[in-house]
Amino acid sequence: MAAPFAGYVALACAITWPLPRFLATRVLGPVSGDLGVYIWNLWIFRHELWRHGHLPVSTDHIFAYTGGADFSLHNYAPVAGALGAPLVSPLGVVGAFNAISLVAAVLTGMTMFLLARRLGLKPSSAWMAGALFIASPTLVSRDAVHFSLTLAAALPLFLWSLLRALDRCRTGDALLVGVTVALASYSDAYFGIFCILMGTFVIGWRFTAVRWEGRDPRMRVLVRVFDVVVGCMSAAIAWRLLHGPAFVMLGPMAIRFNTLYTPALVLLVSALTRAWLTWRPVPVLRTPAEGWAKWTRLGLVAVGTCLVLLLPALIGIGLRLATGRMPAATQFWRSSPRGVDLLSYVVPNPNHPWLAERTKYWLMPPGLDGFPEYVASFSLVALVVIALAATRASLPRLWLAFTGFFVLLSLGPFVHVAGVNTSLIGPWALLRMVPIVGLVRSPGRFAIVAVLGLSLLFGFALDELRRNGLHGRRRRALAVLVTVGLALELAPVPRQLYSAAIPPVYEKLGDVNESGRLLDLPTGIRDGASSTGDFSAATQYYQTAHRRPVIGGYLSRVSEWRRRRDNDDPMLRALFALSEGRPLPAGWREQAVTSRDAFLRASCLDFVLIQRWRAPAGLESFAVEALRLTQVHADRQHAAYRPVDPPPCERPLRPVRP
Repeated sequence: MAAPFAGYVALACAITWPLPRFLATRVLGPVSGDLGVYIWNLWIFRHELWRHGHLPVSTDHIFAYTGGADFSLHNYAPVAGALGAPLVSPLGVVGAFNAISLVAAVLTGMTMFLLARRLGLKPSSAWMAGALFIASPTLVSRDAVHFSLTLAAALPLFLWSLLRALDRCRTGDALLVGVTVALASYSDAYFGIFCILMGTFVIGWRFTAVRWEGRDPRMRVLVRVFDVVVGCMSAAIAWRLLHGPAFVMLGPMAIRFNTLYTPALVLLVSALTRAWLTWRPVPVLRTPAEGWAKWTRLGLVAVGTCLVLLLPALIGIGLRLATGRMPAATQFWRSSPRGVDLLSYVVPNPNHPWLAERTKYWLMPPGLDGFPEYVASFSLVALVVIALAATRASLPRLWLAFTGFFVLLSLGPFVHVAGVNTSLIGPWALLRMVPIVGLVRSPGRFAIVAVLGLSLLFGFALDELRRNGLHGRRRRALAVLVTVGLALELAPVPRQLYSAAIPPVYEKLGDVNESGRLLDLPTGIRDGASSTGDFSAATQYYQTAHRRPVIGGYLSRVSEWRRRRDNDDPMLRALFALSEGRPLPAGWREQAVTSRDAFLRASCLDFVLIQRWRAPAGLESFAVEALRLTQVHADRQHAAYRPVDPPPCERPLRPVRP
């Protein structure tokens, strides 16, 4: 195991180069983006555990005006916090975070290697499967923004433990399955749901079969009717794509298709019905030799273990439900988030130093978050190798079906091809209605599991090509050709690095006792789907230097209760509006000035810091007037103020360990 481990260490350093040279001072993405919050996640995990001496499942360091926040629905990645906590003292917060990024890549490669070996792959092919997974553009694109999605080691580890449990039928293996699902959930909030779907697919494949009844001669006329409907709908769609709105005549009735939705829906239902009438598949349960009672017991052990380990998050969710603070999760049929484009899997590496300028935004929807949210690129070299092996019909059907299923899920509720919404319904259109599973807001992230399956298929393809007549020089030539091709295609280096420096003013405002709170303007409430005001992730990151609780915050999901509570306060309501650059409606300014003492008593505000370089006009002057501030520091980009004669704080601050 030492050789594969060393290889993955070298690869992790190579695909992030030159980050290992600047471990303590640079990061892979701007701290004003999501990466700043992920660094803060690591810091607050250690800070709450060590400085405040309690489980790091909540904090009062953000949203200080409304009593803090719990992390039950935040993409907190406590696995990274636990791994990084011992590294903060010797390496600093940024150094520890970057070290964990490298460790995550190595562990993901190793767990892929273990899974591939369990599936019978040769050591070299298994190592290549792991290397392809961690170097895939789908994962590399996300390490600069969605850090938790690169903590993917738990996904192949879950499959490894599940296959082990299915083969050995032991209680200890069932316990391990539960542990890996909890580990996945604590790596990224979506990964636990991914494990549920992966496990359901693999178990369903193991214990079910399909019996094909064949066509019933009595249904011949009905089959012909559906043939006609499929042909008409296909013609209507083609006309709509080429010429715009289409008319279809059904006898004396004219049907106008302004969009593709109706003909695509009719086409899909008709085609599926026609296929069922032709083959008439009937699912059949395979009774295991051990009996269903034993498998039920093992399943309960796995589920029970997982639930016990997830208790901190489940308790937080339960308290949210009991107090009405659960974020809304309304599902819409036609306007829900889309998935990746079907052709995005064959887009040349969007991180490549030569190709990125041309391919980075291919097939991306409009919007600032298109990259990397909709990246699903896979190696073209690897796809060619898989295709060559597939012509021999030798790739395992389970992993072909597994990969195809998650590719379909990643396309979202409606399939997009070459930037066109075909309005064809994918399986996610139905699965998103399932409780818990529907919490996945971004179906494009299923591309990570699809790429995992493609990487395994690549390993199987290498083994197949080696077994069939490739010996000696031909085998070595294939290995060199594939390795060089992958290296040239997937190399993302040199990576663009961003400064992790914190403005000196935050150091000056720091307080080891965390006495008093900081209002960093512009401010607001931000989550993964919406924003009130204009809160920056950098504000949360800068807290790692000053340690004071801040007004406002940024979490993955924020409840409507919190938004209403903050907007009910006249001072915060005005500050949020001005942070967005909106003028204040009549009466808001006077109400804010009148509420000054009440706001200061409730907020325990000690300092107000203006980020002048991004503050809209009028925000600073309003804050100085409404809060009656006196300046204590000023430079070109920042101005720090303190309230004059503030009233006593009505909320005691938590004690901190010396």
